[in-house]
Amino acid sequence: MKKKIFLMGPTASGKTEAAKIIFDNFPVEIISVDSAQIYKGFNIGSAKPKPNELIKYPHYLVDRKGPCDRYSVNEFKLDVEEVSSKIYKKNKVPMLVGGTMMYFNSLERPLNEMPGSTPEARKKINDDLNKYGLDEMYKKLSRIDPVIVEKIKGTDKQRIMRALEVYYISGKPLSFYHIPKVKPLTNCKLLKIALIPADKTLLNNRIEIRVNDMLKNGFIEEVESLLKNNPGLDLTYPALRSVGYKQIYEYLMGMISFDMLSKKIIIATRQLAKRQMTWIRAMENLLAVDPFDKSFNIKINNRVKEFLKE
Repeated sequence: MKKKIFLMGPTASGKTEAAKIIFDNFPVEIISVDSAQIYKGFNIGSAKPKPNELIKYPHYLVDRKGPCDRYSVNEFKLDVEEVSSKIYKKNKVPMLVGGTMMYFNSLERPLNEMPGSTPEARKKINDDLNKYGLDEMYKKLSRIDPVIVEKIKGTDKQRIMRALEVYYISGKPLSFYHIPKVKPLTNCKLLKIALIPADKTLLNNRIEIRVNDMLKNGFIEEVESLLKNNPGLDLTYPALRSVGYKQIYEYLMGMISFDMLSKKIIIATRQLAKRQMTWIRAMENLLAVDPFDKSFNIKINNRVKEFLKE
């Protein structure tokens, strides 16, 4: 039976460094599982490996899309299937590394395929928003999909609009597409490694340091360049709604002050880490490892070695 390795964890938990160590010691190739790293130019804020690192540690599914492109879960699954076939032909094992948990979940337990966005549907929903306002749109979504509104705040315009768009295109509520199909994938053997910090304070501190380092290293300038080189790029595009990019866009548009920027990104990043942990804890058969334990790499390497021999 073919094998795959999942290396998961919340943002800033050390996934990239752990992946490098596994890559150095075992016949694996890395597939990025990151909804921001798929986009060209989204480098600093997505913690994308630097060009010299990508030469030494090649990552599939990095820089595959332009900033104004859209990338669906279904596209990701097809891409993983294509890339995995290439890796197997080299007698190596695909190692999927990242923190986009919906992508991981879609590989193990496929969801009903969600319809992609269309210009016509987006225009219809935007016209309705301008005509009726966000409150009325949220009330409409509450009637259409009472399950999904429990997970969406009334102020979350992007998620409200996407949920209504899905219903407009398919006639089915968004919650329908969040129901796993009956049978999970069984065509390969999985080793699922999860970096789960035992001390949340350490993770929160690392997140704060990371965000401040990103800002010092040109994160704002990166977003300015993306906006300059991609006219029309705004928060209607998924890439720019990524954590960090969204807050910097709001700063550049005068919606928040510079003094608030770092705090806003740190809060959003911590909230992202919390959501990632919720996804991870719902998964089964995990090898949970504390990335702040000095021996965590030894534990991971020993388990990978056993797995590849099985």
